[in-house]
Amino acid sequence: MALESRFVQEVRKYEIMRDQQIVVAGTTLYRVRALCDFGHVKAGSIGGYVRSESNLSQHGHCWIADDAQAYGEAVITDAAQVYGRARIYDRARICDRAQVLGNAEVFENGWVFKDGIVFDNAKVFGAAQVRDNGLAYGDSQIFDNVRVVNRGEVCGPARIGGRAVIDGHESGNRPRPASGAATRNRRPRSPRGPRLRP
Repeated sequence: MALESRFVQEVRKYEIMRDQQIVVAGTTLYRVRALCDFGHVKAGSIGGYVRSESNLSQHGHCWIADDAQAYGEAVITDAAQVYGRARIYDRARICDRAQVLGNAEVFENGWVFKDGIVFDNAKVFGAAQVRDNGLAYGDSQIFDNVRVVNRGEVCGPARIGGRAVIDGHESGNRPRPASGAATRNRRPRSPRGPRLRP
């Protein structure tokens, strides 16, 4: 049993810095610091803020950076990236290779996964999902049981609730390449620099 707990200690990829804290919504959050190299993160890198280790997995390449915050029962796992001034809270889940950045918020039971990206001032809440290369950005809000899938996009001041599915494969207004042009779908770049992909 001692060997097992020693192994668990050896695979820790970050530590909580108890001397660097902020209070958000009555909850104390602490900065994290990487203990080893993983993904694009180097040992010693200072990350964002978490309430506890339950918010950011010690496994995989997931990371929280800049002044981003994760608290409540929110969880960041796998290779997901949360950065900028993004906030993840309540029971939100950010997993797979998802990204949440800028001033975006994911809360209540919002879920971003399978390469979904939420950025700018977008909000994902209720039981809404952004997945399968879906995008939510601008000042958009998606909530209730909305699903943004298959490169679907919600942007601008859009506010979508109910049980809608925003499916990029079914969108008739997606731009089409000019005849004979060899192009591919391009996604907006992060407002804070290149995307963190291994």
